[in-house]
Amino acid sequence: MTIPLVLSAISLCLCVSGFFFFRRYIERKTAARELLADYRAEVYRLIAEIDAAADRDSLLVEERIKTLKTILDDTDRRISVYMRELQRSRAGEAMYASLGRGIRAALDSRPVPVEPPVSEEPPIPQKPQLQEPAVSPPPPAAVKRKPKKTKIKVQIAEMSAQGLSPAEIASRLNLSLAEVDLALNLLRR
Repeated sequence: MTIPLVLSAISLCLCVSGFFFFRRYIERKTAARELLADYRAEVYRLIAEIDAAADRDSLLVEERIKTLKTILDDTDRRISVYMRELQRSRAGEAMYASLGRGIRAALDSRPVPVEPPVSEEPPIPQKPQLQEPAVSPPPPAAVKRKPKKTKIKVQIAEMSAQGLSPAEIASRLNLSLAEVDLALNLLRR
């Protein structure tokens, strides 16, 4: 009988010691200090992950800001080029409009000098003819000025061939510099 009694005493001791061991283990795992340490470790891990994500996001934002700045700089440069070209075209339009008015005014306002034909032979006497009814000459506005235009073009071409600058030609012919430049460009074409 002693063997079953010894075995029961050993198993009772094992049960009691197991009970106290597990009780102590559960108390230790559920103690405030242990829970606080676990929570702290979890919070630090979460903070590290959030910091890493925020760093990645801030790098992406910085890259996009740099890209946006380059796009804006390129756009500003294109706008400034466009504005310069627009101003040039407006200035060119205004210059050609004033040039056209100046040429028309110059051609319309100057009297056409009529040069008598130079001939070395004495005039041939003509037979008297019957007089026809007198026809009045056309009014000055109806007179074609094409010979004068050609004359000015010829004068500009001759002066240019002599080596005069467009400014000198303009001052001698009493024309604007733009008119002379236009005439020279047309002659070159």
